[in-house]
Amino acid sequence: MTTGYIKLFDAGANDHRIVRLLVGRGGLFGDRPFRESAFQGFLSPQAEHAVAHGRVELLQLDRKELEAAVRTQTELSVLMAEAMSARAEFLERRLLWQFTSPVRARMAATLRDLVCFDGNRCEHGYTIDVRLTHQDLAELVGAARPVVSAELSRMREEGLIRYDRSYLCVDDLVRLDRIALG
Repeated sequence: MTTGYIKLFDAGANDHRIVRLLVGRGGLFGDRPFRESAFQGFLSPQAEHAVAHGRVELLQLDRKELEAAVRTQTELSVLMAEAMSARAEFLERRLLWQFTSPVRARMAATLRDLVCFDGNRCEHGYTIDVRLTHQDLAELVGAARPVVSAELSRMREEGLIRYDRSYLCVDDLVRLDRIALG
C-alpha cells in the first residue's frame, strides 16, 4: 500500500466488532503462514474482518504457496520475518501496556504511532489521516470510551492535539512523546 490502511476487527459477542489492529504498507493479515506446524494450542480460527480505508492495493496469496516460496527465496523470508516481527512487537507492547501504563501514556503512544503510521505534516503539527471514533481509539488503547473521550479533551486543553469529527491533529509531538515514554 502506498496510501490508505486496513482496519482489522475481531468479531465480538452480538456481532460487535472490536478494532484490533491497523495495517499499513507491508502489513500482513489473514491466515498466518506456518501455523499448522507450530503452537498447536493456538490453532483456533479467528473471526477476523478487514475494512479498507483510502486507496489500498491488496495482494492475496495462498498460504501454502507463500510457505513454499518463503522456503526457497531468502529475500522473501527476510521480508516475512520482518513483517511478522513488527506485528508481534506491536501486539506485545500493547499487552504490556494493559498491565503497566496509565491510559494517558497508552493514548499518547497510540497517537504518536498513528502520526508515524500515516500522519501528514500540516501548518501546526501532524494531521492523522486514520479515521477513528472515540470507541475505536478506546479499543486500541484498552480503555473505556468515556475515559478516552475525557483524556482527548484534556490533551486538547493542554494544546497537545486538535480534533473534531473530521480530523485529529497532533500539535506537540515532542510533549506527546514524553507522555508516551512516561
